[in-house]
Amino acid sequence: MKKMSKMGSVLCVTCLAGLVAAGCGSNEQGESASSASPASKKPVTFNMFFNYGIPEYPDSGGEAKPKIVSLMEKAGIPSVDYKVSMISGDEYKTKLNLLVSSGQMPDYFSVDTTQLAQYVNQGLLKPLDDLLAKAPHLMKYIPKERWDGVKFDGKIYAIPQGVRPESFNSPNTTGLLVRQDWLDALGLKQPTNLDELHEVLKAFTFKDPDKNGQNDTYGFGGNKSSMFNTVFGAFGVGLSSYGTTGPIFWTEKDGKIVKSFVTPETKKALAVLQQWYKEGLMDPEFPVMEGKQAEARIVNSKVGVFEGDAFGVNVNGGGFYTSLLKVLPSAKLTMMNRVKGPDGKLGWPEVNPYSGGALRAVSAKAQDPERLIQMLDWSVSDDPNGGVDLLTYGENNVDYTFDKSKNLIAQSTSYSDLYKKGFSNPVRFVQITDRRWTDDKVRAALEIGSKDIIKNQLWKTVPAELDYPDLEKKLWTEYFVKIVTGVWSVDKFDEFVQKYYQQGGQKIEQQANEEWKKASK
Repeated sequence: MKKMSKMGSVLCVTCLAGLVAAGCGSNEQGESASSASPASKKPVTFNMFFNYGIPEYPDSGGEAKPKIVSLMEKAGIPSVDYKVSMISGDEYKTKLNLLVSSGQMPDYFSVDTTQLAQYVNQGLLKPLDDLLAKAPHLMKYIPKERWDGVKFDGKIYAIPQGVRPESFNSPNTTGLLVRQDWLDALGLKQPTNLDELHEVLKAFTFKDPDKNGQNDTYGFGGNKSSMFNTVFGAFGVGLSSYGTTGPIFWTEKDGKIVKSFVTPETKKALAVLQQWYKEGLMDPEFPVMEGKQAEARIVNSKVGVFEGDAFGVNVNGGGFYTSLLKVLPSAKLTMMNRVKGPDGKLGWPEVNPYSGGALRAVSAKAQDPERLIQMLDWSVSDDPNGGVDLLTYGENNVDYTFDKSKNLIAQSTSYSDLYKKGFSNPVRFVQITDRRWTDDKVRAALEIGSKDIIKNQLWKTVPAELDYPDLEKKLWTEYFVKIVTGVWSVDKFDEFVQKYYQQGGQKIEQQANEEWKKASK
């Protein structure tokens, strides 16, 4: 095997050095990617590169690796090993592009929708349709519509995130959290529509809900990524599941799809938010506030309503609620049902099913792709020798116990220690949403988060979006912030729509509709 010392010095990252040293796209015998048959007993080590930041995971795979390999052998997948390397965020994209350009693409790796489109166009990825025909567990747990979103010219080029069948496993977990103890202190009920939410926000801002005698609270909290989805949802609009940093949704209008931020309903929602901001009901610093600062506002009881996910109600979750309870043990957080708008509409934008590093692809030069897919299929199987519980939770009665009557996983080993052993997220080769570890309170919030979901009509990135990225990242953000904060009038929204189409939006919309029509056939 040829050493890649020059490449390793360029990357200068331990986990990536291991990835390159292992040879990435070719096996030690120098065989071509297609030469190994599924029945081959020759040892193979699959090199995997994931968008994760988990420093606890040992480069060797830890004590978990021999147990995982042994169970694979019992399941009829012999002589298979794996090498997992990781790095997170923008660094991941940079390092993956470097590996690609140097011809050292991993066998199996994380991609986002933009990278997926680019790599398919460059012929770097393997189409998976024939392989997936022999992967029943992958096909069982990954919804059909998610496969549709990773097709190019009718062929599947990536493996999306799957989901277990229980309702609390819905990918949609986000909603509006409220300080229930503030509602109780002021004798208020949870709001059911925008008018009632308006009254709650006023009370939280001006009626001293924390009873400290000071005018130091705001009704609505947020940060620079907040989109205040509950307001847009009340007009039937889903803007973005990731706030101002995520892709703007496509919505159907008059037999075609348009970006939701150009619709008249968006203008109406902006008018509501501008009015609430003008009345002082929203934290005035939200446009420049980082996420950690916004969490500090919650922990210090400065805001009473804010966007969050269902896990925010977990008192033992170690997040901001745990911190809040240390400061104020009597605090109570709950998730609100969606609030209705003037026409009875309500909803919340669906989560991007291809986000968070869960979308993964196979190199066109991957070793023994038949055995790789067989391994991935085994990794999500709950058959007697299936790998899903071992990979996700570690060893039964050592790292966790399972109460079948409650369908409840009780973890006795922390995630950090699972990572040190070599279990959990680093070796969940295919992500399957599994929340059997949640308690009744979190499950109740998850039920709310899974309801009244506004669908994005097209998740695929079209080429023109790559040509005009600033239309969403800069143009929309500027108009959104300046309109909400009252720097510009609501009527400036019309100018935004005009600029969007003039500066590339028309081309984006044309290409998107071509893709949408293909998917609809």
